[in-house]
Amino acid sequence: MSNQTDRLKMTVVVLVKAAPVLTRELNETMCVAGVRVDGGHHVWVRLHPVPFRDLGDDGRFSKYQSVSVTVRRPKTDRRPESWAPIHGSILPSEAMGTDHGWARRRQLVERLGEARMCDLIEANRSGSGPGTPSLAVVRPVEPPVLEVTLRDQDQLRTWRERASAAASRLSLFDSPTSSKPQLEVVPWRFRYSFRCSAPHCKGHAQTIVDWELATLWRRVRHGADWIEAMKLRFEHDLWQGKDSVLFVGNQEQHPISFLVLGVFWPPGGPSQGLLDL
Repeated sequence: MSNQTDRLKMTVVVLVKAAPVLTRELNETMCVAGVRVDGGHHVWVRLHPVPFRDLGDDGRFSKYQSVSVTVRRPKTDRRPESWAPIHGSILPSEAMGTDHGWARRRQLVERLGEARMCDLIEANRSGSGPGTPSLAVVRPVEPPVLEVTLRDQDQLRTWRERASAAASRLSLFDSPTSSKPQLEVVPWRFRYSFRCSAPHCKGHAQTIVDWELATLWRRVRHGADWIEAMKLRFEHDLWQGKDSVLFVGNQEQHPISFLVLGVFWPPGGPSQGLLDL
């Protein structure tokens, strides 16, 4: 059990929520990333694991919402931004709206600065650790292209077996009438192909793990033109006329493998009425 002295309480504004996944132990978790804003901090924070679908109504939160959370350092994750939430400690509070051209959201993201994807990969070649960024804001030189491919069949089989096993394993507190829906496995891989602003960038192709993408797929998948609908959203709507950037993060076991965690897409042009955070 974690000692009370190695716990820390912080306030985090949530920027991204990755789609939930099942571990080998059949635990459903998700990764959350945001900005720590208490005590004068404005730094990236990764919260993992977060059992989001198991949280009660008083613990669920949305993007751009502040949460108070008690955390500790994970034992097997050396990435400097990573923290493990203490069960039951997440308390949502104020949410940032889109007033004045997303002014408060934009001010928050601007404090994180921007990085070039090529530089991030190079910095992580020697592995994760203190001082090596694993979360960042990246600005493509042009709108990314959405690539849609079928996932590896062996991987899909494993994930579906886990989902079925997890659905059949009711905890002591579950009942057949109140258990959550089975976690559905998305058989498609969605990737963004883009170039960063590094002078000799040869391009990047990175898997998108944003929960919002999976939600959109479930909404449009039965249409004959569902791929076009996905491309309309992720190639056009989130970029045309917007001042958009990517939120990216790497994997602990594969530090140079970065994922697209989400898109930040405020309206183009300057925001109005910036407020202090």
